Amino acid sequence: MLWQQWLMHKGIHTHGRQHALITQDYYSDGSNKTPRYYQLLTINRIIEAIAQGKQGILLVMATGTGKTFTAFQIIWRLWKAKARKRILFLADRNILVGQTMTNDFKPFGAAISKSRNGS
Repeated sequence: MLWQQWLMHKGIHTHGRQHALITQDYYSDGSNKTPRYYQLLTINRIIEAIAQGKQGILLVMATGTGKTFTAFQIIWRLWKAKARKRILFLADRNILVGQTMTNDFKPFGAAISKSRNGS
């Protein structure tokens, strides 16, 4: 009952892609690493905004707060719920992109690629 009221309040349909996105689980690698409370809040608010059809969402967090992990969890939920075909992850240095692909985004496997020099 409360869940249905919350969905109605947020303007989210109880079936279909919106619902699949909102109910998609977080990624877990079997370790005890889970998002911190502020990461959960950020992840959930961004997922809600996307489910409501909002575009152009910008994630800004302080240094050392786990932006990459937070972004990964958002992208994971979008990808698993099949809410987006393509997702762009930007970094200001190639080394950061490579490091992210090798480590943090490894669960995506062959589904990720790195664009070089505008290609």
